[in-house]
Amino acid sequence: MSKELWKIRPATPSDIEVLVALRAHLLDGTSTASYASRTPEERLSWKAAYRGWLEPVLACGERVRIVVAERNNEVVACATGLIYPRPPAPDCLSGWYGWVQSMVVSKPCRRQGIAEQLMHDLLQWFADRGVTKVQLETTPAAGALYRKLGFVRSAEDLLSLSGDRP
Repeated sequence: MSKELWKIRPATPSDIEVLVALRAHLLDGTSTASYASRTPEERLSWKAAYRGWLEPVLACGERVRIVVAERNNEVVACATGLIYPRPPAPDCLSGWYGWVQSMVVSKPCRRQGIAEQLMHDLLQWFADRGVTKVQLETTPAAGALYRKLGFVRSAEDLLSLSGDRP
């Protein structure tokens, strides 16, 4: 298992198509997650919506950071961090929370330390902005990495309501 360092950098508008392709690992195919696409029409719809979301975010998203990992000019992974306000609480007096929206590493490049490098970048970005509480949703396969980085299971039971989607 190679632990070489990959180049970690902020995503740019020229990365939009590779970001869509990487996110498809989560949203297309055989995933049974509630947020995954179920039909060819849903695949086309989320990709168009994501492209439209990425354009302004990559241009000037102050509270969103998308980072990529690349080697030899090939992007093989990405991670997205969001900063959002909530009412202050004892565990987050500022009211500014961080959310790791997604982490995707292409299959041939997994288990090489890329996700950890991306997470270190996002965690530093959150810290530089005074964000002291960061949350994420994980899969069993990635749980060990997040625990290694200091994340602990929350006592909250995350529920979801998906609007007009059947």
